[in-house]
Amino acid sequence: MALKFRRPAVPIQWLLPLLVVNLFIISLGLSISDYPSTKLLQDAICKRHLGLTFDELLPESQCHGRAVQRELNIIEIGGAISGTLAGALVSLPLGMLADRVGRVPILALSILSLFVSESLFLFILWRWRQIPLRATWASGAILLLGGGQGVAEAMVFTSISDVTPESKRATCFQWVSAAVLSAELFGPLVASRLTDISIWHPLCISLGLIGVGGILLVTLMPETLHSRDSPIPIGEVTPIIRNNHHSSDDNLVSKTPMESTKSTFKALSRRPAVLLLPGAILAVPAVSTQYGIIMRLMPIQFDWPLSRAALLLSLNAAVTLITLLVILPLASYTLYKKTSSSALKRDRILARSSVILFVLGSFFLMMVDKASLIIIGVVLSGLGSGVPTLCRTLLVAHIGQHKTGAVFGVIAAGEVLGTLVCELVIGPLFNVGLRTWMGLPFCLGLVISIVTCLLTWLVRKVD
Repeated sequence: MALKFRRPAVPIQWLLPLLVVNLFIISLGLSISDYPSTKLLQDAICKRHLGLTFDELLPESQCHGRAVQRELNIIEIGGAISGTLAGALVSLPLGMLADRVGRVPILALSILSLFVSESLFLFILWRWRQIPLRATWASGAILLLGGGQGVAEAMVFTSISDVTPESKRATCFQWVSAAVLSAELFGPLVASRLTDISIWHPLCISLGLIGVGGILLVTLMPETLHSRDSPIPIGEVTPIIRNNHHSSDDNLVSKTPMESTKSTFKALSRRPAVLLLPGAILAVPAVSTQYGIIMRLMPIQFDWPLSRAALLLSLNAAVTLITLLVILPLASYTLYKKTSSSALKRDRILARSSVILFVLGSFFLMMVDKASLIIIGVVLSGLGSGVPTLCRTLLVAHIGQHKTGAVFGVIAAGEVLGTLVCELVIGPLFNVGLRTWMGLPFCLGLVISIVTCLLTWLVRKVD
């Protein structure tokens, strides 16, 4: 007689706390590895350039030469492009599959692919004398298994959308984002202390946190696919009012994948959805690629150690955390008390305000002649960090509940493609900037922020 394993899933009402706790664990693992992996990769490149083979780390000042930094840029950008391409190829199919087989199986695949990819990257760094460092690009191909971080985030937002009332959705999105940002706040601080003991300590702990957080999340997370029809909402007593397009939801199962894809793209191509897409998709790639450059720019431009440059990531995470948990909820509550505007109208007002701060932050990041101006840019970018979650909330409200998985699959695909474009442009701009002006790579972020700002302000009404 076959034994059937039944997951000890928590009740739907505990979904948000479960996601927040385990996403913090997984994101802390990823954040802890950022600084030591960059330091270890730079050290290996520098030793190869100098013809050295010993284990002790070189002083960082010996690795600031143009040849070493150019190779470091090539390897990091190449690895990022490899992972981005893999994620882009599978994110939309996996998003559509999640609307059929469920959110949890796709989430499990994405976390597994992330863990295996990180493991392969660290193995190559460990065996740097025998394996070419550009072989780290192969770690991106592992993400073809499940899409990695982008698909995992899409499944989390999809699950929240399945069971959360429209009026509470933006707040839930912000709590999830806050969990990730809290990890990014503490990650560099923890990594710096652990690296003083051994460069490998934070890297091994990173893998352990990803594995533990992933197992707990996949084991305990309730399946929310069928909660769309009879939801047990989070944070509200009354059930979610069914979408006016519910009849099309009943027909969704009978649609072929091609028909479902066409239907989703048709809905996203109409206003105001098409105006919200840049904010929902491009804000995160623009910011993430800029901060990858900042951590390498500060040691070159101002002779900062990598550990100190990594603290700028903590600063941005701290400001973003305060923005999502204090400033935006307080602003939304104030609008609720002082005006008669609906929840969606309040989110639209906050989105417009956030994109202005996004533009200002991108502008100050270009001011690379003074460290103080870059720090101001980091703070302003953090204050404008509500753009992705607010635009996604408005987007889901417009498209409707019945296409949530496919919509977030499109967002995940767009995000990884946006990241790919940013990396393909910023990488060469950084190499050119090494010879000319170091503010050059940040011009792309400014262009993206201005376009996002203009389009977001054109959104007049979200039904």
